[in-house]
Amino acid sequence: MLSNTKIQNMRKTSTIKSLCLAVAFVFAGFAANAQLTHLEQSVFLNFNAPMAQFNDGIDGKVLAADNSQIPLTSYNVGKGASMGLGLGYRISYLFDVGFGVVSPYIHIDFMWNRTKNEYRDKFIDADGTAPAYFNLPIYVGVNYRYQLNDIFTPFGEFGFGPDFLFISKESGTMYFKDDKGNQTKDPMNFTFRYKSSTNLAWQIGAGTYLGQHVSASLHYSGYGKHKIINKSDNESAYLASDKQNDNTTQSRNIGLLSLRIGFHF
Repeated sequence: MLSNTKIQNMRKTSTIKSLCLAVAFVFAGFAANAQLTHLEQSVFLNFNAPMAQFNDGIDGKVLAADNSQIPLTSYNVGKGASMGLGLGYRISYLFDVGFGVVSPYIHIDFMWNRTKNEYRDKFIDADGTAPAYFNLPIYVGVNYRYQLNDIFTPFGEFGFGPDFLFISKESGTMYFKDDKGNQTKDPMNFTFRYKSSTNLAWQIGAGTYLGQHVSASLHYSGYGKHKIINKSDNESAYLASDKQNDNTTQSRNIGLLSLRIGFHF
């Protein structure tokens, strides 16, 4: 019998194939009834804010003896992300359909978010490094724009595709102290590393072109539920004393709200 994981993977693959086929039919319809104007390449600068569980606070169940809330481990990593930055590249074909311009595209983003300052400072105090988050989504989608005048050309767009999540290592030293600040046992050094994760993502956005070569827009990117899997042996040993936290695989619902500045040529 097939396992639940294999069944879920088969369903995910089937969903991706169905979406790709639907987009292909849409693009074919536009191509049959539209005039190709030109190829457009674009680069983007993104300013992003974490959404969903990506923006959740760190759960206090994982604490050092002096309440320093380190390490995060897979129980908390993937939460507490800060505002971030990103770069993007897109290639698209522009079709004049008479009532505007439709442009199917392929788009790739590189998004970077650190852990929030309040948590990152605790790692600095522990002579360590807080984890950082890197999302690499690759979208296929369609953009529709309508020129109002020489300055403003509003547009809306939608895309979907795989997102790859990478988490940098977390490390530091835990010092166990009593209420009076006296050290009660030897310090514990820790280094945790996490496996990369892939999930189906989507993005929707709206904005306006300012002239021919610059655009400004607001986008929401839903990266879905990524599995956070520890690949270090020492996390299991650390969590062994806490039966509530002994599962080293967690899921995080990750999203980003982005202000995107585009440059088109």
